[in-house]
Amino acid sequence: MSAHAVAEQFFELMEAGEVDDIIGMTAPGAVVSLVPLGVHGSMAEEGASYLRDLARAFPDLLVRVRRLFVTTDNTAVAEISIDGTQAADFLRVANQEKHFDLDQGWLLAVTPEDLIGVVTAYWDQNQVYRRLGVKRLDNITITAR
Repeated sequence: MSAHAVAEQFFELMEAGEVDDIIGMTAPGAVVSLVPLGVHGSMAEEGASYLRDLARAFPDLLVRVRRLFVTTDNTAVAEISIDGTQAADFLRVANQEKHFDLDQGWLLAVTPEDLIGVVTAYWDQNQVYRRLGVKRLDNITITAR
């Protein structure tokens, strides 16, 4: 399997909310950086927690891969759009059943064994708050786990 195919499968599983299957695609000791949240750690713990929260909060999540390419060091670089309707609290934002859409950038470093060793994700956190109807940020504090 190529790094391109690994990334496509990752995002298909993300859309389906199949977090355990995503973790099954990762190398032992795989790490994650969710840069806007300041979360850096284990993909099996912090990464899985974020993906489970995302799936729970947006059960109708759609993930569209807008651009995907692989670098010479076997890192899949993806520009994706996610959207859905909030059905539960997410990132300490109370559920208001708001429609949510967000552009994101993900980097998946794929090992020679076709496992994901490093996951790095970027997005505009202020856009998340706007889309979810947050009017004041003084009660919203995101801390690294």
